[in-house]
Amino acid sequence: MLKIHRTVLAGVITLAVALTGTACSAGTTSAAGIKSEDGTTAVTVSLPPIVDTAPVYIALEKGLFKKHGLDVKVAATPSMAASIPAVVSGASQFGILGAVDVMQASAAGLPLKMIGNTTVTTDKPLESPEKVYVAKDSSIKAPTDLNGKTIAVSGLGGAGELSLRAALDKSGADSDKIKFLEVPLDSMLDSLKRGQVDAINTISPFTNAAEKSGARYLFSAGAEAVPNALQFVLTTSAKFMEQNPKTVEDFRAALDEATTYAAENPDAVRKILPTFSGTPKELAEVMQLPVFSTDFSVKRARIWSDLMTDYGFVKGNIDINSLVVPKG
Repeated sequence: MLKIHRTVLAGVITLAVALTGTACSAGTTSAAGIKSEDGTTAVTVSLPPIVDTAPVYIALEKGLFKKHGLDVKVAATPSMAASIPAVVSGASQFGILGAVDVMQASAAGLPLKMIGNTTVTTDKPLESPEKVYVAKDSSIKAPTDLNGKTIAVSGLGGAGELSLRAALDKSGADSDKIKFLEVPLDSMLDSLKRGQVDAINTISPFTNAAEKSGARYLFSAGAEAVPNALQFVLTTSAKFMEQNPKTVEDFRAALDEATTYAAENPDAVRKILPTFSGTPKELAEVMQLPVFSTDFSVKRARIWSDLMTDYGFVKGNIDINSLVVPKG
């Protein structure tokens, strides 16, 4: 099996390591924990504009953070990886990040802690936000037909490629004999139509466009390879958690309430999504939503960490028992 020693987060992790050293040498302390005029504790959460962060906006809208004594500000980031330096440096006290991204950063030595989650992967392929498509007239009928072919992925060395490789190998294909080409999500469908790739591994809401174009669904990598795994996780720095345990528990409790609400009220997610993500209202109303869940455990994290080790998606050791901080 091919061992992949690369990561899409390499540059970000290098920056975050530098920031960690600078903060430590300068004795930097965070402004978080300062009481606002109304008696709440001020904190900042770093968020990419994706549906998995919807519970944070629901918590803000419904006053759940205020209920738990917090004055929460959102620092919007252009990408998921951008939240890592913010959390490590103390510019943000919390972040919602991909579980694999956090594990890669932790293995590189960054002092992060996973303290909760908003979403998990589904075990129902047709309900997965992540799907693989081929052209409607393609001769590819099964994953095993992808040997010797090219698949478009949104990023190399991350969760998408990892779950795809694992699902392909599980199906009887050989991921070492398949080329993975990095293509932006909004360009994948054109690449498929032009024959530049043989298949695309895309996510909701881009799956809607693929289906509308007539592209043919083949399989869902995440549901096949990593069902019921942590997907997007609430993250903080080890330093902040040590110095502010009550604030961490209060934030986690408020987010859990909002995530439970999101799971039980998908229409609320669809309504709030366009306000922070740029997703058109008409698309938000029909796109496949992720599985919102507060079921947070080392076991769910280990689904990813074991695969990352097996496929060489991480350098160093993932101390999963230290990285994941259970509730209670």
